[in-house]
Amino acid sequence: MNHTEKKLSHHLKNDADISYPDFNAMWDQIVQDQERYPELHSSAGNGKVPRRLKWKKTVLIGTAAVILMATPVYAAVHYNWLDLLDHRSGIQTAIQNGLGQKLNQSVSVQGVTLTLDTAFSDDNRTVILYTLNPGKYKGDTLRFPSIGLKDETGKLIEGRYYHDFNREDGEYKGYFETEWTPSGNEANVDFTVSGIQVLAPEEQEINLDISQRKSQMFDIHKDGLGKLAVSVFDEKDDQVMLSTSLTFDQSEVPDYAFPYLKIYDQKGQTIEWIAPSISGKPGVNGEYLSEQFYNLDTLKQQASSYVLAYHKEEGTMNQSLDISIRLDKTEMLSGTSKRVLNLPLEKQSDGVVVKEAIITPTQIRVTLDQDKAILQLPYLKFDLDVNGTQLEGAVWPSEDSKQMELRFEVDPGLKINPDTPMTLYAHHKVDYVEGDFEPVTLPAISEKPQVVDTNLGGFIIHWTYYLKDGDLYVERYSDNPHFGGMNQTFMLLKGERSYGMPVKTQFAGDGDNQGIDRYEEYTSDTAVVYPWMYSTEEPEGKTVVPLVEMKKD
Repeated sequence: MNHTEKKLSHHLKNDADISYPDFNAMWDQIVQDQERYPELHSSAGNGKVPRRLKWKKTVLIGTAAVILMATPVYAAVHYNWLDLLDHRSGIQTAIQNGLGQKLNQSVSVQGVTLTLDTAFSDDNRTVILYTLNPGKYKGDTLRFPSIGLKDETGKLIEGRYYHDFNREDGEYKGYFETEWTPSGNEANVDFTVSGIQVLAPEEQEINLDISQRKSQMFDIHKDGLGKLAVSVFDEKDDQVMLSTSLTFDQSEVPDYAFPYLKIYDQKGQTIEWIAPSISGKPGVNGEYLSEQFYNLDTLKQQASSYVLAYHKEEGTMNQSLDISIRLDKTEMLSGTSKRVLNLPLEKQSDGVVVKEAIITPTQIRVTLDQDKAILQLPYLKFDLDVNGTQLEGAVWPSEDSKQMELRFEVDPGLKINPDTPMTLYAHHKVDYVEGDFEPVTLPAISEKPQVVDTNLGGFIIHWTYYLKDGDLYVERYSDNPHFGGMNQTFMLLKGERSYGMPVKTQFAGDGDNQGIDRYEEYTSDTAVVYPWMYSTEEPEGKTVVPLVEMKKD
């Protein structure tokens, strides 16, 4: 598993009348605070991600590492940035081609020294390589509470950062990335880091009974953590989902604790998850929710101890580190071009349009447009063929709710000019079906699971329902792999819709179409629930769009 996959494998950052968890904040949390890798963050502490992300798994990081060639600029950087940039091949390309604005500017506060090494700014993004000498602040992990650029008006330009600890020289090597770019060729900005925070791993053992299906409560009350609730849900194929809900005694702790369940076998080795898990989904009352998946027989036969693993604060330096720089993207403009496209993504559809492509020396950004808000794209995977070279795409939100962006990192050695042939390939077709569906009656409700089968759009849906801790749980799935899943259910109470609270996060394309809703404090022995929306999937479905610029009259 490569550097990028290791990180992503651990974390897989509404209508007004719908009682949803805050999926926007959930995605922010997943993106910002990867539970085992707190080095990867977004500087936006409470930024909002458009609501369309609630329906799908977005690939945030793509492309494999490529060996760099020694160039004058690369040699001047004094550090092999290969491992750090293995998922930013476009920046590797810029280094290889001798691009990049050498900064060599430093600031020291209380023995901590921040050095800005190189900046890359083009029409798609700005990336700054930095080195941090932590001085006396030693620890397992070092975190920036906030990082960004301040423009000439003092407005903070937010972004993401990632850094690794280089044990040879005792320094952190990292990069800051933002979609912001100077409107002109140059701009005066301040690079600012609001102090540092040193974190260390900690564990609290809990006496979890894996055979118990009722929620189990544990009082942690340590290092700012509050109460932990763990609930076990049976999955198909002898799998279980461990659903956890954690409260906090201190409001700032969720920003850096990254808590998750950790299970040890008899030899003291960690039992690994069998499927990508979710951490950091906010609950209705601010709880920190997580979902982890295991093989039940493995836990029964090998699990020796269960612990709540998290990070605790060991030290802080509150003073900020600020460096004034003048960004200059002049040299990057020579490889920059724009194609106005306005081509339908699907020939037989009047929906999503491929609006334009912006090509820079480091990245190709394709904008998808629709005449209404894009809640989800009709395809899950996107590749770009650039004159025979295949680039893997990452889907990103846009500031405009009617748009989405596809980002492709430029491979080292790839030459692109305004006439270079480019073709967009979209794979794995997904359709979302809305409408007024037939209700499903759930009789004889009790703590014993009951099963009812229904037909929805030609798919046989298996409904399992039961009471647990006084709440009604409604599960559903289909054996047909072309059924993508049902996003949510609702009941009609006095003519008004009452939506179930999703217990299990659903992602399109992961092969798991099971969903679970919870209706709190349910006292009746019968329920009538309605599907709200469901999806269908065609893994082999695809469309091809040559990115040929429209001819001007």
